[in-house]
Amino acid sequence: MGLLRPPGKVVGGKVLLDGQNLLDLSEDEWCEVRGSKVSMIFQEPMTSLNPLMRVGKQVAEAVKVHTDVNDEEATSQAERMLEAVGIPDARRRLRSYPHELSGGLRQRVMIAMAMALKPRLLIADEPTTALDITVQAQILRLMRNLASEDTSVLIISHDLGVIAQLCDYVYVMYAGRVVEQAPTAELFNHPAHPYTKGLLSAVTSLRDNSDTLATIPGNVPNLLYLPKGCSFSLRCACCEERCCKVVPELVEVGPSHVVRCLLEEGDSHA
Repeated sequence: MGLLRPPGKVVGGKVLLDGQNLLDLSEDEWCEVRGSKVSMIFQEPMTSLNPLMRVGKQVAEAVKVHTDVNDEEATSQAERMLEAVGIPDARRRLRSYPHELSGGLRQRVMIAMAMALKPRLLIADEPTTALDITVQAQILRLMRNLASEDTSVLIISHDLGVIAQLCDYVYVMYAGRVVEQAPTAELFNHPAHPYTKGLLSAVTSLRDNSDTLATIPGNVPNLLYLPKGCSFSLRCACCEERCCKVVPELVEVGPSHVVRCLLEEGDSHA
């Protein structure tokens, strides 16, 4: 019989924002942080927006909860944010319900709500899902502008193109563990972990002449029953016997570049 921890429960460590451990906050203090200091863009907007409220009211509500403004000022700010994320005819769209909008427009409403108060930290889970390439570029530009105004942006994405355009530093995760971390240019130019190399080789390019796509064999393991040793060992072409027995530690392979791989451990101690 297995024992599952309660969902959403942090069982160790710290979560620091501006030097403050967020895990020490009361529920009332958390309510002050959510939306004002930390905002999040969820991957599926239809399950994140209230289907019974007009989208303008939802964006305005985020403003009113954390600032001392009246209804008219909050609505005006909501309209400006809808315009900022590229929603056409923003004033009319304020009165729309989520089901009346396309997936792309709903996603932009979520982004407008998250960025309305210019939070210290913006967490974005696949923020450009369902957006066409033109709107995607617009949203990425808006996020870059936010980052230049003292907002840190944490992107969770499988889109390496988005990561390359927006991120200064990258953490590559596999089966719940960080397997490699490095500045963006360093990671793309000198990947060290077999999983990172597999991800990059699977990206298509107009310069590629190959008729087939590169793939990573096998499947992601069940997180409740991870294999012994390296979690990637069952799919790794470079796997050795020791990889199936020992969980590798993060080792430095370059300036601000670390990787979790036994083969790199050997190289770093050579």
